[in-house]
Amino acid sequence: MWEREVRTLLGGGLVVYPTETFYALGCLATLHASVERVTAAKGRPDGKPLPIIISGWDMAARYLRLNGALLELAHAFWPGSLSIVVPVDAAVSPLARDRHGRSAVRMSPHPVAARLCLEAGAPLISSSANMSGRPPTCRPGDLDPELLRASGALVMDATPWPAGGLPSTLAEVVGGHAVRILREGAVSASSIGKAGFDVLAE
Repeated sequence: MWEREVRTLLGGGLVVYPTETFYALGCLATLHASVERVTAAKGRPDGKPLPIIISGWDMAARYLRLNGALLELAHAFWPGSLSIVVPVDAAVSPLARDRHGRSAVRMSPHPVAARLCLEAGAPLISSSANMSGRPPTCRPGDLDPELLRASGALVMDATPWPAGGLPSTLAEVVGGHAVRILREGAVSASSIGKAGFDVLAE
């Protein structure tokens, strides 16, 4: 399925693909030169790590360092629109890791994003497909021509299209079962609280 897109990713190219929220601009998170191209195409500020997605629990076991409350939080909300700050394998590009070796990771519930990631065999960069500071989009016809020119990305016009609405929520575990919300989005703080975690506002 989507052989052209998978070949593009494996060859170091960039792909614009649908997720559950918005279109994403991505590449294999393990190919640093490709990740550099995503950052450059978006005009993304230095020091702001790019988020990634994984396809499922097998990939989580390979690339993530999940245990304790981190694992409980992931099991409670993945697949879903909760991005969790997680220690990741050193194979992930430094541009997708913070100074502590962590990435913002989610297991996308979108069938196209999840399958593309699975077929590619590695985590994918999943930065919104827009120039930095501009709004994201959920229709292929609304993608920014400037971004497409700058990235040279292959665009997937696959359905279902993104649903729009709020972006993924970004959270980190800060000790015990305390979770700090760094960006509230599609997963509410109250739902995280109801799952048994102590929620701290950023």
